[in-house]
Amino acid sequence: MTDENPLKTKIRGYIDEIQSLNGVIASVIVSTDGKIVGKSNNSDFPSPFLGITGATIFASSEAAFGTFHISRPDFIVVETMENDGLMVIKRAGKRNIIATVINQSVDISSFKNKLASISEKVGEDL
Repeated sequence: MTDENPLKTKIRGYIDEIQSLNGVIASVIVSTDGKIVGKSNNSDFPSPFLGITGATIFASSEAAFGTFHISRPDFIVVETMENDGLMVIKRAGKRNIIATVINQSVDISSFKNKLASISEKVGEDL
């Protein structure tokens, strides 16, 4: 019997909760400096790449808003040219973000509300 690290267990639970949301294709929890904290295990989609991309987009948005003396971003939604998917990035506390790729058919308002609830827990725990 192996004892898994309690923090890893908690992170896995958050990833599972995110993955259970309607329309999620891939997800990752990543630190704002690009370190992967937890990722979905879908071998068809490179979650580490999603994490790095999400952290880069988030940092770029922070820099742009800062230039104009606007508060830091909380949610970032990236739409595709073919309207076949979305990337949704959500701040999760001071040091982490959650990056997801979801189907375009998802009700984005409902999805954002559910992701906000999860990100609040992640922000408190990590």
